[in-house]
Amino acid sequence: MSHRPLGLFDQEARHRKLESLGDPLVVLNRIVLWEMFRERLEAATRAGRDPRRGGRPPYDVIVMFKILVLRELYALSDEQVEYQVADRLSFQRFLGIGIEHAVPDYTAVWRFRERLRGEVMTELFQTLGHYIDMAGFEAKKGQMLDASLVARPKTRKPVQPKDGEAALTVQQAAHRDADADWTKKHGRSYFGYKNHVNADVAHGFIRAYAVTPASVHDSQRISALLDVSSRQKGRPLYGDSAYRSAETTQRCQRHGLVDRTHYKAHRNRPLTAQQEGWNTLRSKVRARVEHVFARIDQFRRGRPLRCTGLERAAVCLGLINLVHNLRRLMTMHRLATEEA
Repeated sequence: MSHRPLGLFDQEARHRKLESLGDPLVVLNRIVLWEMFRERLEAATRAGRDPRRGGRPPYDVIVMFKILVLRELYALSDEQVEYQVADRLSFQRFLGIGIEHAVPDYTAVWRFRERLRGEVMTELFQTLGHYIDMAGFEAKKGQMLDASLVARPKTRKPVQPKDGEAALTVQQAAHRDADADWTKKHGRSYFGYKNHVNADVAHGFIRAYAVTPASVHDSQRISALLDVSSRQKGRPLYGDSAYRSAETTQRCQRHGLVDRTHYKAHRNRPLTAQQEGWNTLRSKVRARVEHVFARIDQFRRGRPLRCTGLERAAVCLGLINLVHNLRRLMTMHRLATEEA
């Protein structure tokens, strides 16, 4: 069988074939205005850089940011995403690069992600949130609070050795996470962090998030998550019994929210039949926040969080939450198209 050199029309034919097969990356490029992230990304990458130093010019920030999106969307490591970008035509098309372009190596991906620490990741997440609102998917019908445990590979040695134990080597110390912590749930022990989220009832987007060690109680991040803007006035707040307290009720009254958190039984004070009935009714709505974490687990495929320290965990979980919203945006656009 003879082979002829591939031409421009052959590449276009392959692109059309991928699109006809339902490549989700084509849809993502069509519905997301990636340039909205540029200003904040360029400011983050310029910080701390000495322009007098030589070396290779930096890669385009949008390309790098989209590589991080691919990394979370397909549950890849830094090394794996480097290989896949170099190998897969669909990834190259999504990034807007060709075979003639240099592919960032995994260390460049790691360094770029390091630039997103602090408020940078939060602001990128909020930028997407504003875009979702402008697309016609504003938060309606109330908000739901919940938290999910995110496991880290277990630490076998403590960060600070006990008396008589040998000090950690530099390599061992680099892999110990002093910020992650242990907690128990349903009788099982977990080591890692918590992803606290506020999701809207109407569309299932994550509207706000906070990252803490696993030992922090869910209720301690209500103030960071709760939307008390005027658009939520008269709207319900849903949450499991962990969020039920006099303080939560007072906060709802102060901001005009309707407190529909689950009632909580106390020692020697079991729930009444009426309270149990109310909890059952509220669970039918509150369960939608569990769908958010189920969708995240679906594309993460149970991969543990492989980063060290709270700041890095906040970046990684911020990217995970952002990618969830991108996937949800594709779903909402598809449903809106089908209805039309």
